[in-house]
Amino acid sequence: MSYIVLARKWRPMVFEDVIGQEHITRILTNALKNNRVAHAYIFAGPRGVGKTSTARLLAKSVNCENQPAVNPCNECASCKSITEGHSMDVIEIDGASNRGIDEIRNLRENIRFSPASSRYKIYIIDEVHMLTKEAFNALLKTLEEPPPHAIFIFATTEIHRVPLTILSRCQRFDFKRISVSRMLEMLNKIVQAEKINVNDEALLLIARKADGSMRDAESILDQMIAFSSGDLTVEQVRSSLGLIDQEVYFEFTDLFHDKDSAAVLKYASQIVSSGHDLIDFIHGLQEHFRNFLLTVALKSTKILDVADHFKKRYEEMAAGFTDRDLIHHLQILGEAEQQLKYSSFPELTLEMILLKLVYKPASVDLEKLLSAIEKTENSGSSDTPAGKKNDVNTEPQTELPEPKSRKKKSPPDTLFSGEKGRAAPLQTADNRGFSGLEQSFRNFQDIEDFQPEENKLSDDRKPDISEIKAKWPEVIEKIRAQKVALASFLEEGVPYEIQNKRLIIAYDHSAAFHQEHVEKNSRTVEKILNEELNMPLRIGFKSISFKNEGIEKIPRTPEEIIEDIKNKEPIIRKIIDMFDLDDKSRG
Repeated sequence: MSYIVLARKWRPMVFEDVIGQEHITRILTNALKNNRVAHAYIFAGPRGVGKTSTARLLAKSVNCENQPAVNPCNECASCKSITEGHSMDVIEIDGASNRGIDEIRNLRENIRFSPASSRYKIYIIDEVHMLTKEAFNALLKTLEEPPPHAIFIFATTEIHRVPLTILSRCQRFDFKRISVSRMLEMLNKIVQAEKINVNDEALLLIARKADGSMRDAESILDQMIAFSSGDLTVEQVRSSLGLIDQEVYFEFTDLFHDKDSAAVLKYASQIVSSGHDLIDFIHGLQEHFRNFLLTVALKSTKILDVADHFKKRYEEMAAGFTDRDLIHHLQILGEAEQQLKYSSFPELTLEMILLKLVYKPASVDLEKLLSAIEKTENSGSSDTPAGKKNDVNTEPQTELPEPKSRKKKSPPDTLFSGEKGRAAPLQTADNRGFSGLEQSFRNFQDIEDFQPEENKLSDDRKPDISEIKAKWPEVIEKIRAQKVALASFLEEGVPYEIQNKRLIIAYDHSAAFHQEHVEKNSRTVEKILNEELNMPLRIGFKSISFKNEGIEKIPRTPEEIIEDIKNKEPIIRKIIDMFDLDDKSRG
């Protein structure tokens, strides 16, 4: 007798043998037990997960001579004929080669005849999505009201290509990819029965290579047994399948700490000269950083599909990464796949990808991005050395006179003394000027008492909310001239009410981040607001529901605001792009 490959030899013979699809086998066995077998089923899912095997088990169960039974006996004539593939009453059709309307017409003609020797005539159509539109339409009426002796079972790997008119006439079952752990259990059972000595790590490599398909795993194992002609080792599996050793990826991880361009380029050259497929290398590097991300995020290595000694190394090295940086690296590698696929110089592309991973700045959060923008806005001509041109705009700048309406701004690192017009430096450990002391001043009712005489504001009229709302756009624009980000976040709030010379600015519940950013810069907002209204006015904040209050305003997300700032301010866009600060995946 000719050799039977493992995928056929170990095909499930009872429903319990179908691994990883318990949610389906339970429904089918209960339907058989309660005599509630439907007339049409459709099995959808990836390749090699048990769709056709389950269809044959169902066919054997309903036609088994030892009834009533849930599982087929596999001993009677009916079960044996279906197992061997020559039953007259179980017709398996390849949808790819019998996809036309003529084949479906023949099926409709033959389905009227009773089974030759079984209870049911069963039609199993594999890859049913390959049927033409006309063939599907010809099948509709028969599928909806077949003869009582007929059962249809369809199998497909592309369920989205099956018309809804067909799906609505069938009971649909979605098969899942099989986990690595379940495949390892089955592979261990096979090698023990076949009396083959295989290293556990070698079986793990086979299971991972199978990518969720049990049939692929069994076929690869068959191939490896033939390759080894004896004990199967990890090295033999790697050599035969062209897999890259995990140590190669850990070697690259070590380069992160050295940041040596020569070492990175040498490493890339070794990858290319070793003959490895570069796309496979990128996929392996993606999985490597994903393992670090899982370890950092979950603080555990239990779910990693790697050998135990590698789990220990991931646990030891995970402290050198943050989840944001790992997401950042994974995003670079996701883009790298497309770059390599269409590159005319793959080696150079690989070198640039690896250098970018090593030298890319650490990720920054949104707060740091806003700080970078505000520092850019606050850096004026006084910060530029005389005679040196601005790097961003090389056009000669004409200095305009300061508008009369704008008060002269005092230096941020000075505090007014009792003597008019003079300032005394305030030394602090963190060089933040008098922010702590001015916060104490804000607790007083009349802030104008702590301003120089020439900057005192009029207090002869009361603030009016309607006046503030009318001048609110002007206030926003004045602030935008100094701090673009602050103006954008302030714009998301609305003037709500006046309470004891305090303007309450309302923000929607979903805009807590916006409100927090404006609160940190409230002094700037108060100063410009007082200048516009010519009266002392402090600001406060309130969180409300815009929808419940009838305010027709939908707050933008911080990311949308940053994108809007970039679109409106070319200089800021150039700076952000230059330092690559706008990575959305970093939070």
